[in-house]
Amino acid sequence: MIDFAALQDFVYGNRVFDSDHHGLDHWRQVEFNGLMLAPSTGADITVVRLFALFHDSKREDDGYDGEHGERGAAFAKKCFEEGLLDITQEQFDKLYHACFFHTKEHRAEDATIDTCYDADRLDLGRVGMTLKPEKMATAPGAKIARKSLQANVDVYEMREWLKSL
Repeated sequence: MIDFAALQDFVYGNRVFDSDHHGLDHWRQVEFNGLMLAPSTGADITVVRLFALFHDSKREDDGYDGEHGERGAAFAKKCFEEGLLDITQEQFDKLYHACFFHTKEHRAEDATIDTCYDADRLDLGRVGMTLKPEKMATAPGAKIARKSLQANVDVYEMREWLKSL
């Protein structure tokens, strides 16, 4: 069993950059979003929670950082190899893929990986971006994006709106 609080402290303590947009608040929102989506997508909740911690953990800045996913995946691999992640090889492979490709791939055709992608995308309001249903990897993610547009949700209020669903 993974002690997520201790792991979060470890990952956060090993971050490269203290980000305003990609830091702990974002990681927690991605976890919330993933846990909200998982029942309807059938995603592996453990992988989704780990993705929230690792996907942006090695960003070097809040601007364009095209290699941050690869670095986050490599850090997850190191933690897995050191026994810090009590997960199966299959779970790790999904985590690695999701971290590595989360900004490069629209959809992976895997419920868990696609849920990770949408969990991250559903928090784009924090940087002023409107949700786009066609950019979501899962049907539930697209449905939420459509609802946000129909409700005319202010992007900066998206987190609170998501919590009200």
